[in-house]
Amino acid sequence: MPYVYSTGTCSAYYCLYDNNIGGNVAVLKKKVLIHGGHGVASDKIASHMIHTPKGVVTNVSDEDFNFLLENKSFQRHIKSGFITHDPKKIKAEKMAVNMTEKDKSAPLTPKDFVPGPNSTKEAKTYASPTLDQ
Repeated sequence: MPYVYSTGTCSAYYCLYDNNIGGNVAVLKKKVLIHGGHGVASDKIASHMIHTPKGVVTNVSDEDFNFLLENKSFQRHIKSGFITHDPKKIKAEKMAVNMTEKDKSAPLTPKDFVPGPNSTKEAKTYASPTLDQ
């Protein structure tokens, strides 16, 4: 069974829809969940620790994997570097090294801020280059 690796901040459902008899409403036929959470602090490992994963892995069935490979959204996420896959399980942190690290929904970190144009020795102001784009 294949493994899908993600550096997305949020989990994503990849869906297949079919029209109902009248053709006015899309009916969900299939959905596959790929877990996200890259860069998001969590205390799920232990209540006294905060863990920030560097990539997340989801195991999918062969049938679901074949569906994902045909899905246009999944293909876009692969092309943009947020998703990759492998037939064997590898540490998510190792797979994430060569993947796109941050999407626009990722939490801000100190690396995201640079001294702003109005900073002085007495008062620092900061600008976020990721927000100003």
